Amino acid sequence: MAVIKTKPEKVVAFFLEMLQRELVTPLVVTRVGQDLFKGAKDDTVTLRIGGLRAVARDYEWRTRTAPIVLDDIQGEDGIDIKLDTHSYSATALTDEQMTLDEINFAQDVLAPQVAAVTDRYEGKVVSGLRTAVFKEEIDITADTDPHLVGVESRRLVDANKVAPRSGRFFLIGSDIEAAWLASDRLSKYESTGQEGTPALRDAIIGRLAGAPVVVSTALDPDEGFYLHKSALVLANVAPVVPSGATTGRTGISRNGFAVRWIQDYDPNYLRDRSVVSSFIGVNDVRDERDPATGLVRADDWDWDGGGAGTDVGPRNVRGLKFNFTGGGSVLP
Repeated sequence: MAVIKTKPEKVVAFFLEMLQRELVTPLVVTRVGQDLFKGAKDDTVTLRIGGLRAVARDYEWRTRTAPIVLDDIQGEDGIDIKLDTHSYSATALTDEQMTLDEINFAQDVLAPQVAAVTDRYEGKVVSGLRTAVFKEEIDITADTDPHLVGVESRRLVDANKVAPRSGRFFLIGSDIEAAWLASDRLSKYESTGQEGTPALRDAIIGRLAGAPVVVSTALDPDEGFYLHKSALVLANVAPVVPSGATTGRTGISRNGFAVRWIQDYDPNYLRDRSVVSSFIGVNDVRDERDPATGLVRADDWDWDGGGAGTDVGPRNVRGLKFNFTGGGSVLP
């Protein structure tokens, strides 16, 4: 008979890749950071929207019968960006765990906590897109020619004369991705190496009407947008390390997002506490302009001719939303 020995339980140092969604949407919008919010009233800063506008007129030729007209230089409107969320990840490690268990603190505790907090940015950006009030929307199906969708998207955003053509992109869910890939209408995308992260580079499946097409699994499969990066602004601030913390630091980051980590000891329960947190704010930029003057008008201005007070005020014209209908599978 064979010799049967009791084998000890063995854990090998081999890690399967985590089924964790990589950050994409927070990397393609405008981001503002810590210094802007110090001393800001109501935790709000106003971002200037460039575009001072002067008036040019024609003066009478050779005669001088009337004085020239003096006009005001107007514009330089602003959009409020507000911090309104404190996201955190907290955990405890008992004396027994710290003494007897093999715990790599940076790898087993801190890294998952930082990932959990920064993942909240993805959800916040997607929520911001869903609640944004876009002036333009396009209805598409799985059979709509993606090239025509791209051309029409570009035309509608161009018509509002706000967002420059550089910095625009398509952001789509998996059902729209399948339909567009099956159409063979996407142009090849040549990576510039400036996309920020490998996850973002991998999310770009091609170009359409001169803009990269980015796929995000954070979106619902039938969601899609055509955006300039300034259509949404994401604010990110790391809280200060409090004096009562045993240890801590700010500036720990994942993909450039700032968070704070603090650790202390809770003698009532004989355990260490580790907390990672960050302040977050997301705002969509609504700067629809009066076509006659080129200025952003007040919220109660009559935008569509239905009478003052009937509209929601300026809408977001730096992007648009797709209304997609149709199945996700492209198989016959």
